[in-house]
Amino acid sequence: MKKSIFIASFILLVVVGWIGSGQFTNVNAQDDSTASTDSNTESVEKVVIEDSGNKVELKEFNFSQIDQSIELQGQTTHNKKIDVKSETTGNITNISFKRGDKVSKGDELIKISIENRKELLNSAKKDLERLNKELELNEKNKVNRLSQNKELIKLYEIEFASAKQLIDKGLSSKSKLSLASFNLANARSDQEDILINFESQQSSIEAQIANVKSQLKNIELDIGNTLINAPFSGIISDKMVEESEYITPGNPLFTIIDLNPIKIQGYLSEFDVNKVNLGTKAIIENTNGIKKEGTISFISPSAETSTRTFEITIEADNSDLSFKSGITTKITIAGSELKAHKIPPSILTI
Repeated sequence: MKKSIFIASFILLVVVGWIGSGQFTNVNAQDDSTASTDSNTESVEKVVIEDSGNKVELKEFNFSQIDQSIELQGQTTHNKKIDVKSETTGNITNISFKRGDKVSKGDELIKISIENRKELLNSAKKDLERLNKELELNEKNKVNRLSQNKELIKLYEIEFASAKQLIDKGLSSKSKLSLASFNLANARSDQEDILINFESQQSSIEAQIANVKSQLKNIELDIGNTLINAPFSGIISDKMVEESEYITPGNPLFTIIDLNPIKIQGYLSEFDVNKVNLGTKAIIENTNGIKKEGTISFISPSAETSTRTFEITIEADNSDLSFKSGITTKITIAGSELKAHKIPPSILTI
């Protein structure tokens, strides 16, 4: 009797230890001897223990993988979208696209008449050239006048020194010394006035040059705005103008969208959001059954107040443009797999 109890206890320990090696699922066994085996199957060899005519048999069991992937619905959205507007005035002379066209970054899409902009540009360039020459001439005149006045100062200094010597010797009157002193003082004062006047003229010319340069820059920018190029590669989704139309700054011209990569927005429950990370892989599938692999690029740090769900964004390559913007998409986020042993009910029956 004690031996039978020992054997039963041993069997129970074996079963409990085995079950403890992984999760298990109780399945309806069609027949205890028909458990299937595959590459994911662990098995225990049959062990027969006999004791005084009692036979206990350990049977083979299978385990299967429990899929913990997360499934949800999302909606596709574009990568970029811009409404391009005019930044100048004029008549549209050429439009080289239509709605639905694919364009590349830098493609020339619209031309606007230049009108008198080239004449204004040439005039500003001439003004700038003239003012630069005036500035150069003013500098030369300043140097010459200062040099001449320095020579005059030297001459008056000699006259003053000579008059003083004559007075010291009693050979000249004080009036000559006074005159020499007066002339020297005026020459020195003139030196400061010459410098001030020429520097004032220089500042005035430099201010005019700065103004003309600003005008020149604006004219060149305005001429550049008469050519409208694609800001990035994408698809023209809307066209708001026609050729010969007169436009002003702010006029909408066209809308361009970029669908590569395609972005998919979805929402995870507060139970699932901690199961994913930035960079986690996901499979997206559109209504036509087309599938793509993407990665999670954004996880909201806070839940939506009303739904208690967290917004996520998935990005996937869409160079074939098979995914459009605004369509419902199935999202499957892969999760870790667990092993579960399949235990027939009969094993739990005494």
